Amino acid sequence: MARVPDRFDLWVRKARACPDPERQADYVLGALAALPYWHLFNVGTREKPQPAEGEIEGGRYLLVFSDAARVEELSGSEGSAPPPISMPTINSFPWCLKQPDSAGLLINPGEDAVLVPREHVDHFYKEWLARQASQPAGYWIPNMTSEEEDFWQENGL
Repeated sequence: MARVPDRFDLWVRKARACPDPERQADYVLGALAALPYWHLFNVGTREKPQPAEGEIEGGRYLLVFSDAARVEELSGSEGSAPPPISMPTINSFPWCLKQPDSAGLLINPGEDAVLVPREHVDHFYKEWLARQASQPAGYWIPNMTSEEEDFWQENGL
């Protein structure tokens, strides 16, 4: 059965329309930063969780999901697999960046997967933290053009 696109999926589709790969990553990371929680595939146990990694072009990327249901879909074993690792977004960025062997994030593995290198995640996180102190709430993308800002406002994002 086909999955109904959620708001995060719509943000990713908008990102893919952008011709600049770095801006695409900004869009996706901005959408991820707007989520209350990140979810990671657990290859450990309930008592000793361990996040899954995927190897792509010689680099190990953390598997990050926009919602827990996507993790359960990937595991394919209802109830028998360990629960996903879910953590608040504010803790997720630094935690992911502290993983010594991680080359970056593989977001929503599957047909709509997005690969973001560690350096870009780190740069985005630093700008996000600096901006977060001055902006009480909302969705933010660094260096957004007025045309891009109009799109987000027109679509209620």
